[in-house]
Amino acid sequence: MTPSEQYMPGLTGLRGIAVGAVVAYHLGVLRGGFLGVDVFFALSGFLITGLLLRNPPSIPRGLARWWMKRYRRLTPAVAVVVLAVLVAFATRTGVVMNAIATLTWWQNWHLIVEGKPYWAASPSALRHAWSLSIEEQFYAFWPVIMLSTLAAARRLRMRRPGLAVAAVAIAGATASFALSFVMALTEGMSLTRIYYGTDTRIGGLLLGCAIAALASELDISKARPIATVAALPAGLGLIALTVLITPEDRFTYTGGLLLATILSLVLVVASTGTGVFTSGLSWSPLQWLGDHSYALYLWSWPAQVFAEDRFPDAPRPAVIAFTVAVSLVLSTLSLRMIEDPLRRGTTWAARLWARRAAWVSGYSALVIALAIAGSSTQLSTTEKVAKEFEKLPDPTTTTTTACIPPTTVTTLPPDFTGGEEQFDDSTVTEGTDPTRNPCASTSINVLVVGDSTARGAANGLRRLEDPSLQVWDRSELGCGLQAPAENCPDWKMTWPVAVAEIDPDVVLAYARVSEDLVPGDDPPFMSEEASVVRRGEMSKATEVLSTQGAHVIWVLPPRVGTNGEFYCDMRRTDSPCDPVWIDRWRADLSLVAALHGATTIDVQSWIDSRPPEGASKDRPDGLHFSGAALDAHAGWLADQIRTVDAQP
Repeated sequence: MTPSEQYMPGLTGLRGIAVGAVVAYHLGVLRGGFLGVDVFFALSGFLITGLLLRNPPSIPRGLARWWMKRYRRLTPAVAVVVLAVLVAFATRTGVVMNAIATLTWWQNWHLIVEGKPYWAASPSALRHAWSLSIEEQFYAFWPVIMLSTLAAARRLRMRRPGLAVAAVAIAGATASFALSFVMALTEGMSLTRIYYGTDTRIGGLLLGCAIAALASELDISKARPIATVAALPAGLGLIALTVLITPEDRFTYTGGLLLATILSLVLVVASTGTGVFTSGLSWSPLQWLGDHSYALYLWSWPAQVFAEDRFPDAPRPAVIAFTVAVSLVLSTLSLRMIEDPLRRGTTWAARLWARRAAWVSGYSALVIALAIAGSSTQLSTTEKVAKEFEKLPDPTTTTTTACIPPTTVTTLPPDFTGGEEQFDDSTVTEGTDPTRNPCASTSINVLVVGDSTARGAANGLRRLEDPSLQVWDRSELGCGLQAPAENCPDWKMTWPVAVAEIDPDVVLAYARVSEDLVPGDDPPFMSEEASVVRRGEMSKATEVLSTQGAHVIWVLPPRVGTNGEFYCDMRRTDSPCDPVWIDRWRADLSLVAALHGATTIDVQSWIDSRPPEGASKDRPDGLHFSGAALDAHAGWLADQIRTVDAQP
């Protein structure tokens, strides 16, 4: 009996577990819950291939009807979600292109071109559509390949043509996983490209296809008892993977996804039979989740993004409760009012004219929403913060033998006149850099190094209208004091060059906690061995930055705000967002600074002096200062710099 020949409650329960894992990953509860998508991939390949083998459509008319059936099955629910996102985020830049890419099933490639990692901040409310795009692309080419293989096998008079289909699927899966492996080990290769790529993620779908093709030719009943026995260790192994790995781990692409797919397929085969395992998956809550899995996946992520965008101060449990509650309600409405009626031709969709009217009105609403959203240029909070951290050019220096004061020292953005609840647009408008005044003997040449927090400090200092401060920015977003990585140059190479080039009076080193300081595996962060490594790297950095006699100021990183866990893989503990980790880093840094005659300044003390009710406006993403707070922070930094520079 091939897959899809009868209803299998075990597979429905497995879908329920998979969608729960994905939602938990998005909410930051399960760090490896993204593997739920790979369970879906394995299931989809298994079920679709079984369906095609059971009722192979003719080419081309039958195949065209099959494609249209899939389109009618999947598109309406997606279109409603896209419409809701366009309405809720109509003023957000980039929403139109995300909507178009989602509706035309190439969102994964759009995100690759955009270059934003799946696990990065400033998310699109339609970012999760990448996996749906891969499945739709799979539906477009796999039936043609499978039916062509079957036809060729029959022409060659193969007794079991399904084995030829399995061989083709295994070959394709092998190529896909091999490509992922090679790309993950390639220097400079973006993990985002591997995560989103159809070519690097299609392997899970194809392995599911292979198992379904083998099941059509072999007696799968003999394999089910083995799979049932193996289901417990396979399930435990999959749970272990969801706890241990993340999309940022290279192991994920060199073996993690393949292992997860194999374990998933063991569970799939076990779920097609009877017994204790299938009975457990037949539990009614899992059946409900499985029946609603498509709608839950569609609605949960936009609901979460909406909550985080509209209520940045909300505690994490409140965001989780809101997301779960809204997703359950909307997925139920979607299934009962959109998916089931259109798929089965029942209730309001029983008549042809009603179905046609729904399609026409739906597309009309989408066109209108796209037009309205396309005319908006309003930035979201995360986009505003990102704009504030665009790198500005270096100060302009003029070599001359005469001391001629420049006529224009600096050009600042227009003054902010908005109300208390508005965003300070002056902090995101790029102004020209200060021009070094050769007549000012008190000018302080400041070099800023570090990560995105350093970038914010540099940009804030440049907007102070203080010609005595000449600010040179050599920060790297996401790259502070850490080992060289894919997008992070080696500070041991770049910082000495900057010091030699600029010859600073003061160096401001500003970076958050890093758990990856040296190539290879670092010791456990809280161990004494790790502290020794940290102090060694901090000492080397201090020596490099003070090579030409500059005063070195180390910024002691503050605690991360309640909504800043996104920068720590949604983990508040056992991560760079952990207050215990931050305190250990600050202690190590303070010790090194004292030994080398460097200065430390405590940003946390400045944050604590600010009104607590304004915390979400000061650091809207929990990490970076924004708006008026960025300017106030820069003023405080400037005072610290002048004090240190005045020291002998």
